[in-house]
Amino acid sequence: MTKTLCIHQRSLVLFMILAVGLLLTTANSSWAFSGRDVVVKMDQVDSSSCGESNIVMMIRRGDEQLVRMMNMKKKKFPDCEKQLIRFSEPSDVRDTSYLTWSYKDIHKNDDMWIYMPATSLVRRISGGGKKGSFMRSDFANEDVAKREVDDDRHTLLRKEDLYGASCFVVEMIPVKPEATNYSKRITWIRKDIWLPARVDFYDKTGTLFKRLLYGGFKQVQGIWTPTRQSMKSLSRNSETLLETREIQYETGLSDEVFLYSDLKR
Repeated sequence: MTKTLCIHQRSLVLFMILAVGLLLTTANSSWAFSGRDVVVKMDQVDSSSCGESNIVMMIRRGDEQLVRMMNMKKKKFPDCEKQLIRFSEPSDVRDTSYLTWSYKDIHKNDDMWIYMPATSLVRRISGGGKKGSFMRSDFANEDVAKREVDDDRHTLLRKEDLYGASCFVVEMIPVKPEATNYSKRITWIRKDIWLPARVDFYDKTGTLFKRLLYGGFKQVQGIWTPTRQSMKSLSRNSETLLETREIQYETGLSDEVFLYSDLKR
């Protein structure tokens, strides 16, 4: 009788240990993710093979305001993602185009070209040019190209609520610091839809100098998509707003759309 009781007691203790362990595992399951795991999940949200959108860009600098209209096309290829941005308004920038090829191989430098209709020339943007301003906005040329997961080293810093949404906060340090404006980026990634809500950009001295906010999240063809972005330069009175007014995925874009030799079309 005593032996049977002891067995039951040991079984109860073992059960309680397992139950507590399960509760702790469940409570801390989000911490099972590494920083890279979180960024991989974010990178996988857009499951489309291609897409097209119309975007309004508004640049506010002091009392000045500049509005530009552009169309963006993108398509995934086996070795890279290609993106074409073509401006339609105002007339002084009409048909100005940016073409980027963002390679999956992090040891290969991404390609970027710009077509300026005023000179009818296609020019490659390389080196320091990628760090320059994108069409006089608060975005840099490098900001409009896709960044591969392994272009950075990722550290999960903490969990934190932002605007009522629970987020992972991830530090991203570039593998090739010479190829970017930034010493690091701190990104808030929403746990419910795995999309970025905020990105803080730090310059080479480690000073926070730009902040990007995302909003207008909605599902388009089953894919969670941000439709508004606000990039603020914190050291000056300047902000650039992007509003996506039309977006469509799986549009069957031809490969020829993304040839640099056809930028003049």
